[in-house]
Amino acid sequence: MKIKKRVCMLGVLVMLTAAPGNVMAQNAIDQLAGDLRFFFQEFGKEIVPNLQTASVMNHELGSAQLGDFPRMYFSLSTGATVDLNGGLKFTKEEFSENYNNFGLFRNLFDEIGLNDEGTRDITDNYFPLPSMRAGVGVGLAQGWELSVQLGIIPEAATAFALGFIDSNDNDDGFDASGIRGGITTVGTRVRKVLVEGDRGIPAISAGVGYVFSNVDLRVPLDGISVSTGGDGNDLNLQGSLDFLVKTHSFGVDIRTSRQFLRIFYPFLGLSSYYQFTDYTAGVTNFGGTIGGSELQRSVEPASRQNFQSFNNVLHTGFDMKLGVLNLFLHGNYALETRAPGAIAGMRLQF
Repeated sequence: MKIKKRVCMLGVLVMLTAAPGNVMAQNAIDQLAGDLRFFFQEFGKEIVPNLQTASVMNHELGSAQLGDFPRMYFSLSTGATVDLNGGLKFTKEEFSENYNNFGLFRNLFDEIGLNDEGTRDITDNYFPLPSMRAGVGVGLAQGWELSVQLGIIPEAATAFALGFIDSNDNDDGFDASGIRGGITTVGTRVRKVLVEGDRGIPAISAGVGYVFSNVDLRVPLDGISVSTGGDGNDLNLQGSLDFLVKTHSFGVDIRTSRQFLRIFYPFLGLSSYYQFTDYTAGVTNFGGTIGGSELQRSVEPASRQNFQSFNNVLHTGFDMKLGVLNLFLHGNYALETRAPGAIAGMRLQF
């Protein structure tokens, strides 16, 4: 009996000794899950307006008049939209009271390199969003015109670019090669030439359009270790961060342009869009281990939000027509988000 009592007492002592560590470990995973949920919520509020802006930039012809059938064009262009307000500002020290365990969250950002000084210099001041477009359009009868713009950055392209960056990074930090993501933007527009440009008279056109934009991103968290600042055991994370943004934009626009020196066509325009966005961000199969012990979180690190907004965009720039070759430089400015954008390219117009 004495031996059994001693074994029982030893077991109780082991449990009492281990329990605080287990509770701390469970608290760590739940605190981090809660902080990630807050991060996804605030990140959506910050990034969605700029993704909405980028989705409707650069879907326009420059000049207000293409011409009747069989006039048509094929175009390629590249550029960017820039959010001058920066990003990730809600992750700074002054907002620490919004987090369950800001130190643990900051350790995660340190581990994946988002608190690197060079990275913060960029995100704190601006947030560039690339734009690549291919287009086709045709002039129809009685001054009507139809155009389609397509922009795709496939998953294979992002995987290659991130893998190249990671292979040239000498730091032993986050493995960027595991990130997967893609961007798809499709826009169509029908417009009517209201005034044909002739002998110094500017051309004027008005139209309606629709743009669909999809941003899909997956970042693996497996292999990331976060210091808990406790007994020296790191929290080893599991799961993958999933980020999906789908935006539908319905717009109207008006545009005017004028011919100079037979080849130069400067233009001005205004587009107004109603936009609806589904935003989903979270960590799939989120969990972790400390000291080899598996942890099950009780808080879901996810945010699902819907955004509705109106976006007004000013357009300006010029087309330079050299026979069938049309070179162009277009600038844009979103009034609501105060984001400028620019795109340059070429168009074959027959």
